[in-house]
Amino acid sequence: TSYSWIKKYVPDLDVTPQEYFDGMTLSGTKCETYEVLDKNLKNIVVGQIRSIEKHPDADHLVICQVDIGTGTVQIVTGAPNAHEGMLTPVVLPGGKVAGGHDGSALPEEGIEIKDGMLRGVPSHGMMCSIEELGSSREFYPEAPENGIYEFSEDDGVKPGDDAIAALGLHDVNFEYEITSNRVDCYSVIGIAREAAATFHQKFYPPVIRETGNN
Repeated sequence: TSYSWIKKYVPDLDVTPQEYFDGMTLSGTKCETYEVLDKNLKNIVVGQIRSIEKHPDADHLVICQVDIGTGTVQIVTGAPNAHEGMLTPVVLPGGKVAGGHDGSALPEEGIEIKDGMLRGVPSHGMMCSIEELGSSREFYPEAPENGIYEFSEDDGVKPGDDAIAALGLHDVNFEYEITSNRVDCYSVIGIAREAAATFHQKFYPPVIRETGNN
């Protein structure tokens, strides 16, 4: 389960991932491991490409002027799907990404992005694919196979917004070893009920309402 799922039913729960891991294990719902999804993601905002021009010295690169909410930055990219008006995650200088553009693993502490020069043209940040954010198309099937991630109009994001929050990556995934005598924990609701009891918080079960629809 993810921490955000548990918070749907135990909204007052406020513990660190390690405290949750230890507490649930000690109370009988053994946690095997957990993954902090935004562990190596830092200073990543929503940017909107305002204009694009060809790189004067590289056929596969373009120069983008990107609105990041507080101003416009110049970013050079080789992403084949970059286009004007596009809303995409942008990691700014000093920020970090968690994965490679091909889904390859990066060092445990992630990779810091710095100001740079790409074939003689200044570039101040990087527009990100979903793989560079440490995830994959398995969880974001709308992401392109080759290129940077594009937010849709339905996402309701604007330049300067927290891109990691918009993608739901400020979260923690927990894995459990549920024994056969604890079938009540074979659901998110069951785990949430255990979390409420473990940390002495109120459990709010889902409310089912008749809609009249067949």
